[in-house]
Amino acid sequence: MIDLTNKTALVTGAGGGIGAATAKVLAENGADVVITDIVDSIEQVAADVENRGGAALAHEMDVTDEAAVDDVVEAAQTEFGSIDILANVAGIFPTHTLEEMTKDDWRTVIDINLNGTFNCTSAVYPVMKEQGGGRIVNISSAAGGQIGWSGDLSHYAASKGGVLGFTRSAALDLASDGISINAIIPGLIDTGAPQAVATEEELEAGIQMTPVGRMGEPEEVANAVAFLGSDAASYVTGAALVVDGGYTKV
Repeated sequence: MIDLTNKTALVTGAGGGIGAATAKVLAENGADVVITDIVDSIEQVAADVENRGGAALAHEMDVTDEAAVDDVVEAAQTEFGSIDILANVAGIFPTHTLEEMTKDDWRTVIDINLNGTFNCTSAVYPVMKEQGGGRIVNISSAAGGQIGWSGDLSHYAASKGGVLGFTRSAALDLASDGISINAIIPGLIDTGAPQAVATEEELEAGIQMTPVGRMGEPEEVANAVAFLGSDAASYVTGAALVVDGGYTKV
């Protein structure tokens, strides 16, 4: 079992999917969790965290709102005294071909998926530096450089590729402060998002291309977050951990 006892984690996009699973898995491993999102379901996730033995603090937070991010970081410090783990999970997964994509479509995806990751990392960095270290885990995607995935996801692919580049470079900046920063590259994960944008035939084709023969579960990504957020991963930084059932190896 990964031991996160006496650790505090801040999870973005924790209202559902990978974010909610991450909050719960971190709590199961001993962490207290600050649960953030823009949806009301964060209250239920907070209750689930507490049922798993962790203390929970739910805050509505838009990762594109720098002032709101700063306020939540301050509230987390006040409540728990530290922020040991930041899981940047918040993201959106819309589909637009390049022909139909508007500039606002592009900006919205980049602002949430990439700029949001920067905003939260930037806000938490001084806290982690002052306390002598911390762990940051970013969620990228197989669409961010490993595969083409789809012709209607160029904004999404750019944002997730940017997360990978940011992670690799920031690792060099943060290492001397005892802060690790890593990325996870999920494949086809059963969060409801793939079903919302793909046809049944497209989903089946994706499953057929996955060597393990199924979609991944959000908890399987969350387990990777817990590992990278723990002391067991103390010598890992700037890495990209692929959690895709072998999809990108085909």
